[in-house]
Amino acid sequence: MAKIVNIDGKYYFDACDGTEAKECVVWLEKSKANDAHPDGKPWIKLPKDNCTNRAYFSEDLFKKENINGEIEVPVKTTPPRVLGTSGVRADVIKYLDEDTATEYTNLVDGAVEKYKTAKANSKKKKLEDMNEAELQAYIECLKNGTKYTAGDAPKSFIDMFTDEELERYNEILATAMENKANAPKAKRGPLTDAEKAARKAKRDANELTKAEKLLATLQAASVVSDDDEEVEEVDEDVSEYFENEVDADEEVEDDTDEEVEDDTDEEVEDDE
Repeated sequence: MAKIVNIDGKYYFDACDGTEAKECVVWLEKSKANDAHPDGKPWIKLPKDNCTNRAYFSEDLFKKENINGEIEVPVKTTPPRVLGTSGVRADVIKYLDEDTATEYTNLVDGAVEKYKTAKANSKKKKLEDMNEAELQAYIECLKNGTKYTAGDAPKSFIDMFTDEELERYNEILATAMENKANAPKAKRGPLTDAEKAARKAKRDANELTKAEKLLATLQAASVVSDDDEEVEEVDEDVSEYFENEVDADEEVEDDTDEEVEDDTDEEVEDDE
């Protein structure tokens, strides 16, 4: 479980794993502009490859359901949906039994694959990629001075259904809508004291874990620093020792030289 927090008007994503929270930007989906959002529907853009498997989170939902400036973000077990690659809708499957959900998924996935193929075939081809029928049609268009098209591209996967498949598809959607209408409503309203206490305890536990990890990191760094200081002290002691040894050797050499000179002088006087 991760969370989004709002601090001084800025959104931050906290993975609740001891890592530093990351700042998020707000992206406006202009295609969904309305009276409430004339510039577009606002979405909180989450960090890439985050632990929740989500790319965006509704700012409207945050403002509606946040508690003390934060909201929990459940982890999705499926990767973010890429628009255009699948017509399967999670909000439909949610209200279907297992068998009907499987039938619905197979029905839609089959139509999506046909849609992709038809879409690819409708694109302009090189001459060497055309089949015999396409080449004949292309030559005829050139002779007549008309524009050649490989065929009308389907607008969506819905266009790929047969009449029977489309009828069954609509029946499944109607069943999902009915089941949704009859489903028990989610609880809305203020939290009870017990719920507030439970959430606070969870937040405190997360903060404690985060603080303990940070403390352990600082303590580990401190131990390394102490070891470095000890090594420096040893190096200083060793340097001082060798300096003293060198000084002692120099003193011995000086004494020896003086003794030699004294002896030499005495010998010269005796010879005289």
